[in-house]
Amino acid sequence: MRFVLAIVSFVIGLLLVALAVGQRTVFEPPSSLVAASSSKSSAPVTVIPGSTLNANPGYQRINVAGSGKVFAAYGKTTDVEAWVGDAKHTTMRFDADQDRLVGRTTGKESTVPDPAGSDLWYQEYDSAGQFTVRLPKDVSVIIVGDGTSAAPSDVSVTWPRDTATPTVGPLLVAGGVFLVGGLVLLVWAFVHQRRGRGPRRRSGGSRPPRVRASRRAAAAGAQVPVRGRRGRRAFVAIPVLLVGALGLAGCSSDYWPQGGSAASPTPSATATGAATQTEPTAATKQQISRIVDRVAAVAKQADATRDARLAGGRFTGAALELREANYTIRAKDTDVDAPPSISAGQVCVALPQQTDSWPRTVFAVVAEDCDAKSAPQALTLVQDSARDDYKVAYDVSLEAAAKIPSLAPTSIGASLLAPNTKLLSIAPDQIGRVYGDILSKDKDSAYASLFQAEGDGLRSTIGKAYKDKKSESLPDTAKIEYSSEVPADSALAIATDGAGALVSAELNEIEKVTPTAAGAEVNTEGAVKALSGVDSSTKGITATYGVQLLFSVPPVGSDEKVVLLGFTQGLTAASEVQ
Repeated sequence: MRFVLAIVSFVIGLLLVALAVGQRTVFEPPSSLVAASSSKSSAPVTVIPGSTLNANPGYQRINVAGSGKVFAAYGKTTDVEAWVGDAKHTTMRFDADQDRLVGRTTGKESTVPDPAGSDLWYQEYDSAGQFTVRLPKDVSVIIVGDGTSAAPSDVSVTWPRDTATPTVGPLLVAGGVFLVGGLVLLVWAFVHQRRGRGPRRRSGGSRPPRVRASRRAAAAGAQVPVRGRRGRRAFVAIPVLLVGALGLAGCSSDYWPQGGSAASPTPSATATGAATQTEPTAATKQQISRIVDRVAAVAKQADATRDARLAGGRFTGAALELREANYTIRAKDTDVDAPPSISAGQVCVALPQQTDSWPRTVFAVVAEDCDAKSAPQALTLVQDSARDDYKVAYDVSLEAAAKIPSLAPTSIGASLLAPNTKLLSIAPDQIGRVYGDILSKDKDSAYASLFQAEGDGLRSTIGKAYKDKKSESLPDTAKIEYSSEVPADSALAIATDGAGALVSAELNEIEKVTPTAAGAEVNTEGAVKALSGVDSSTKGITATYGVQLLFSVPPVGSDEKVVLLGFTQGLTAASEVQ
């Protein structure tokens, strides 16, 4: 009976071990799930929403192929939707019953512009192939061909599958227990059988057991045969195999059931932080750095070739007017310097607007070396619509001692204040006019007490003292008049941490020189001559100097003063008086 129990135990143990091994070999589940597209739509755009990408857990390996041009990118879902707009597009969803991507086509426009190089994308790919990402639900993938023909239809998404077999470990352990039990029963059966073969009483007397006779013979010096080790080795092999199986069971956590803590991990800092954020940001730090790089590249090429059309792709407003005038002047006067180049070395400050709509604003401070404070520039960039690039509206050279007030982190961003807000000591749409009065009157201005005079380099450059000196230098046959104007809706104010704001404003300083005597003429020179195309005039000459300003404005009720952080000024227009 003991032999029967040992055999049964061995068989059960071997079956359990075989079942465990089978789960990691023959019955092992596939390591990935591949969902291919079944759509044959003619739409020029295909969108894979974040909800589809997260239909299964784990990373997403996206494969895109096509016969023609293939472009793929991913970005914030709201940005992708805004860029697509009313264009005809196919939205993919995951069909769990068929393990396929099923498309639904909507929209009317049959063509879209080239999406390559858009400032909206987090990452883009310009050719067919595959890329592996792990995108959250608020990020989507956009796929476009040449913008006119159908988007590439050969699209698939691959997710990893959980290949854990939590019963392997318990099965191996249980099998090992039965194998050990069988071994114990087998040894017990052999010992019992051996004892059952002991000496029996005979009528003719008795003799010592064989074992004792052998021991006495060995003690007397006789050669006693030693039992072979073949059976012993067979018994040793079983524990060795058992130890190997148990070691296999303990080498991976996939072989054991997991506790409840692994199934419901603690929310990450990113997830909890996103839950408290009220508004999304216009751009990330990585996007802003890439935008600055692109702006710098366009500025360098446009400045070198004096290409105003090229500059218009990345500049607008006062920043573009200054460059356009500079290109015209340099075409006639090679002694005039080019505008200061945009630094793409480092982005020292990146503050995007808190918004999910358009237009959008981003404030950035750039320099070749932020730690060395080497010629930092403050850029105020705007994006009018989802399909437009960010353009520099203000390019300001910061003062040497300028101190940027405390700002919110890039990941949080800041709100853009209304031009007529009452939350600041001076409304953004009034600051240009008020500062123009200070440049004209200095301490005699009614607003002089609101501004900090110390460190204001623009007052000594084009302020009252400069204007008085230039007026006195004119001959008696001519006079000069000064005035200023502020373009409507040009000021941009982005909030700081202290309830104040960084205000970018534009101011046009106008100089009008006219003769005072009959027959007298006004002569031109330098940049005014090159831009106006007039050598002399009996009517007079008008020159407009565009000034880009950056202020730190305190909140209303504060004792702090408005501080000029930086400025850029240059001739933007010149003509004969009409």
